[in-house]
Amino acid sequence: MAKFTKKISNLIKQQVPEFVLADHPKFLEFVETYYRFMESAEITIENVQATDGITVETETAQANNIILDGSKLDTDRTQLDAGDKILLEDSNFGKFTRGETVTGQTSNATAIVLSEDLINNRLFISAQDKFIQDEIIIGSTSTAKATISNYKPNPVNSIQDLLNFRDPDKAISNFLTKFRNEFLNTLPEILDVNVDKRKLIKNIRSVYRAKGTQKGHEVFFKFLFNEDSQTLYPRENILRVSDGKFDTTKVLRAIGTTGKLSDLVGRTIQGQTSTATAIIENVFQFQIGTNTVTEFILNEETITGTFVTSEEIRGTSTDTSDTFIKGIVTGIPNVVTITNDGGLLSPKDDIPLTGGGTTAIIQVGNIGSGKITELLIDDAGADYVIGDNVTFDNSDTGGGGVTAKVSVVNGGITPEDSTSTTSDHIVLEDETVRGDVYTGDKIVQESGSGTEDITDIRIINNGGGYKSLPTAVITSDAGAGAKIIPYGPEIGRLLNIKKIEPGAGYEASPSPIIKLPSSIVVKDASGNFKVGEVINGLDISSTVVTATVVSFINSILKVKDATGEFAETTTITGQTTTITGVVMKNDLATATVNIGAVVDTEGSFINEDGFVSENTMKIQDSLYYQDFSYVIKVARTINDWRDSFKKTMHTAGFYLAGQVDITNKIDLKTRPREQGGQLVPFTTILNTLFTFIIGRRLGTNTDGTTLRADPQIALSDNLQGKISAPYDSTKRDVTITRAPIGIRMQSRVTRFIKPATTSGVTVRTGFASTGPYFHSLNRYANTRYGTTTFTGNTSSNGVSSGITFRRLSEILVTGTRTSLDGTPGIFVLSSHEEGQKVKINFTYPAEVFTFNPVKFSNTKGNKKFSNTTIKWSQSTQAQPNP
Repeated sequence: MAKFTKKISNLIKQQVPEFVLADHPKFLEFVETYYRFMESAEITIENVQATDGITVETETAQANNIILDGSKLDTDRTQLDAGDKILLEDSNFGKFTRGETVTGQTSNATAIVLSEDLINNRLFISAQDKFIQDEIIIGSTSTAKATISNYKPNPVNSIQDLLNFRDPDKAISNFLTKFRNEFLNTLPEILDVNVDKRKLIKNIRSVYRAKGTQKGHEVFFKFLFNEDSQTLYPRENILRVSDGKFDTTKVLRAIGTTGKLSDLVGRTIQGQTSTATAIIENVFQFQIGTNTVTEFILNEETITGTFVTSEEIRGTSTDTSDTFIKGIVTGIPNVVTITNDGGLLSPKDDIPLTGGGTTAIIQVGNIGSGKITELLIDDAGADYVIGDNVTFDNSDTGGGGVTAKVSVVNGGITPEDSTSTTSDHIVLEDETVRGDVYTGDKIVQESGSGTEDITDIRIINNGGGYKSLPTAVITSDAGAGAKIIPYGPEIGRLLNIKKIEPGAGYEASPSPIIKLPSSIVVKDASGNFKVGEVINGLDISSTVVTATVVSFINSILKVKDATGEFAETTTITGQTTTITGVVMKNDLATATVNIGAVVDTEGSFINEDGFVSENTMKIQDSLYYQDFSYVIKVARTINDWRDSFKKTMHTAGFYLAGQVDITNKIDLKTRPREQGGQLVPFTTILNTLFTFIIGRRLGTNTDGTTLRADPQIALSDNLQGKISAPYDSTKRDVTITRAPIGIRMQSRVTRFIKPATTSGVTVRTGFASTGPYFHSLNRYANTRYGTTTFTGNTSSNGVSSGITFRRLSEILVTGTRTSLDGTPGIFVLSSHEEGQKVKINFTYPAEVFTFNPVKFSNTKGNKKFSNTTIKWSQSTQAQPNP
């Protein structure tokens, strides 16, 4: 559309006849003035800064100016010249005057003042629709200031610019309100001062499209308050069953033959025998024995085919490489199959893996829980009565609830050996005991007919949740000496086995042997079995079985490396201590493992969303913690924004809650106080607050000061100008003494790890520390550490440190501030040039030697320090005795 750029008022003289110009000049001037008025605009102003004047002194706070005498005003004075202040020559401001140019301080728009009506706070100006509401305008001649509160164009100008009003950038403020009512109807009229409403109108569609999203909420509070907001969803903290996220990875290990296997990250490898392929996501390298083993993390979605052990794999470092990087796949433990879940196992018990490779670490994973089904009698005791209670200690067992009572003493009545082989006791028929308060059908002897030893114990409640056996004692008024052992076949059964470290080289033995530890319930033990000694006994086929003692606590004998399963009722004997005992219960867990090229890691939870113990997770309710609720966190009360937010951004069907993001604004300004109508200086306030000065000047006996006579008395504030230094510099209040100080310092080179990649992790942290490093561990791995005997510098017999490679593999990386922290470090760091500089939290094995020094004293009978007796020299000094 065309825009009218020529003013009608400027065309009047060209449009009228000559006689009008000649005969009616006032009429022509009237017509021009009329159209100029129709083409003008009216602005309403406020906060007009009036002219300076000469003020009259007053006793109050009133401000009165010296003004002219009204009777002396010129009779020709008009409203245009209103005002009667007497001004100074250097007055800074004047009133807006006709014909001057006013300029907007924000928009930089200009217009000419055609007429002023300051009494009614109006100015008539040449049309200028670029002025912005609430901006300040300044007159170029009068330097007067005012704030525009409204802009109102006259009809002709409005008609000319009507088509431009479609664009918010060109619409005047009054018409802009119509846009706001149309497109921003749900928003409050007052937005943040930094918001450009014209731009907001043009982009409000994008805001509406973001309705219900976190980004939309952030934008809303930005243009409403210029505040940052957060949208919280309570559904993220709802506890859901099995909601934890578990992650495992596919692992392949190989020993390099050609090139650097670490260069295959992100590349494809192929097995030359199986033709299987996969893309490498990550690579780790570590030392196992004499081999550098490379562990590949495979992208599961890219694996095709099945890799096999001992085959060659190859790949290239780049698409343009003309040589292959090669390696041989080594076998690692794959699927573990539990053939018997056993019982009485403990989590993290080590499980030896023998045959083939080395350094694999396998442990007992989760174990099952169960109830108490039997109370085994190790010692029957004496003087017990039927009904004595059994007390259980369930500490650290995970279970509870079991109750029991003594049910039979003195033994039952059994048939002759030749008459029955199916029952130990003569019992009552079923109908005989129907309706009895207590269960049981044995015929027992009368009280007092024996020693009152315990024959049977009746379990009233089996309890549940036990992962280890409780201990039990019998509470009795007269009975003593009984020893019972609670037992349940489901307690401590093996649920799964964890592969902590796969090791390498197991392709030589496709089926390694797993020997799980076992716990044996033993009675009639003649003493305490010694930890580490070998015991022997028989299995059900009378074959000799051996095992190594791990512990013996509360009649539970824990053993490892068993060659078979000890049969119940068989006698076991310690080969070192000759201690004997009878096996009451023994359920040996067994399992098998196969070897593979690609195995799944044990994996781990990457969050704790499904953990009942996680205190941030909540149970779903009907309002806040549910799937259709959200919380707006912003530094404003919800009353300030609830209504407009619901109309603009709220999603129907959701529950909205507000949370105030508290911010503190502390005023630390110091202000004088008023006293007697006058302001008291701040220094006087401080002087009042601190009436007394309490201090202590230190000094020594040699610094030239003398001790003050009354050091305990504080000084008053009447110090005669000595506020900065009230104490005499020649006096002291407290005497300090000097003692010789000896300082010894040993310097040490600070070791730093260069920014280098260690097992795929970049370590940039430097170390300034003392003590052994992984370099030392690598250096002395086969000398100072180990179970074989070594000979020291002064030792003739030698000792064993008792430290195995398995123990060394438990040493964890610390202090690198990377993902390496918390991982086993013996293979990762001891084989890496930069990793060897990391401190190791493990002490050196060492021998300690003692010696008896020669005493030098004047006491009779001892050696004297003289030239005629013992000489203090290397040749005569007492030598240390190992």
